[in-house]
Amino acid sequence: MMGIMRNALRERIRRKDIYVVIVLGLLIALMCMSGTVTLSIDGVAVTEVRLLLPLVLNVVSVVGGGMAVALSLRTIPNEYERKVSHLVWMRGISQWNYHGQLALANMVSSVGALFILYAGVMVFAAVKGETGVLIRSIPGFVLYAAGTAGVSLFTSAASLIFPGMAAGVLAAAVMLAGTMQPVLRTLSGIASGVSRGILRGILAVTPDLYAASSQAGEFLLGKKVDVHGVLGGLLFLYAGAALLYIVRKKECA
Repeated sequence: MMGIMRNALRERIRRKDIYVVIVLGLLIALMCMSGTVTLSIDGVAVTEVRLLLPLVLNVVSVVGGGMAVALSLRTIPNEYERKVSHLVWMRGISQWNYHGQLALANMVSSVGALFILYAGVMVFAAVKGETGVLIRSIPGFVLYAAGTAGVSLFTSAASLIFPGMAAGVLAAAVMLAGTMQPVLRTLSGIASGVSRGILRGILAVTPDLYAASSQAGEFLLGKKVDVHGVLGGLLFLYAGAALLYIVRKKECA
């Protein structure tokens, strides 16, 4: 029943470029946590693990979103270019089932890559004495991964609508706007005229992925979680799945 998804996952595993990205992302995260790369708030260097953790998780969220776009962008178009889809239709598999399994493979591989980065940060935090973080790490990851899963599904759907480059630019733009919401809100408060209107429009139409990842950080530290922040990631996940269901390829209409 899920043979299409399994084959797509095997193809993801065979790709060597994603391993390079994972290693680079893991190095960036660990460098931030270890103090090799200095993170600061209002010009003051942050060195305490409990203060570093939310910042590093946001950095990892951006890297994970980029990996989700890269992993999900070409999967479905490549199937059509290789004419594999015709063999699927002959077996009586619906287009929704076909696209859904390919998109699910994209999502699983994207979340799996994110988990490797996340696990590295969790282990480092535990080594630094934050064992409570490690205890809450699994349910925390469920909250944390919702945004990346949504980015993957959205990219898969966009690849059905737009050519490769356009779909990639759109998915990357939505992901960056979602993970940089505080920056955009600050800029919208400073800007005026047309610029302010554009920034507010971007804020209105993009998901607040920053809130989803930051609430995961709050949960890991044992603090109260804002449910509305988590809902942003879950709604984007739902929107990506709905868009994937609605979109159909003309070739098979």
